[in-house]
Amino acid sequence: MKERFLAALLGLLPGGCAVAADFLVEVRVQVQRGCMLVGQQRDAGAQALGRIDLGSTARLDGPGAPVSGVLLSQRPPRLECNPDTPYQVRVDGGQHGGAGELRFLASEDAKARPIPYRLYRDAAWREPVAVEVSQAARVPDSGTVELPLYARIDRLAWVPRAGQYADLLKVTVTW
Repeated sequence: MKERFLAALLGLLPGGCAVAADFLVEVRVQVQRGCMLVGQQRDAGAQALGRIDLGSTARLDGPGAPVSGVLLSQRPPRLECNPDTPYQVRVDGGQHGGAGELRFLASEDAKARPIPYRLYRDAAWREPVAVEVSQAARVPDSGTVELPLYARIDRLAWVPRAGQYADLLKVTVTW
């Protein structure tokens, strides 16, 4: 009797008796919102992203003003995320402070006045980037967001001293 029971369990019963069982297996994945800053190492801390070169000019109070430039980088910043993911971009006041929409370029010459400038998100200068104000948006269906940055020095009412003027900005992208 034990042998017959064991044979039945193993499906070895003579006479063509077959036993079958069906099983259902569910396969699934949970896709969470996430982003990746393409061309940049997220965990490496602050890195040099590029330069906005406003060129050379003798005067900033005449017909040559305003002067403007765009972020130049070997690896332009681009955010790749799941579509409809919210993200924020914030730019600090720079090394020489700033308030509202103004930031300042400074010279190593202690007698030189800082030169005010503004940042924009667009080349038409319609979307200013205020100091320490997060600009929120959502990633489009393409899943890719360019992160452009433009700078502009408006016509000054005074003539700056000759020399190199610079600022260093910290750009923070969160998602």
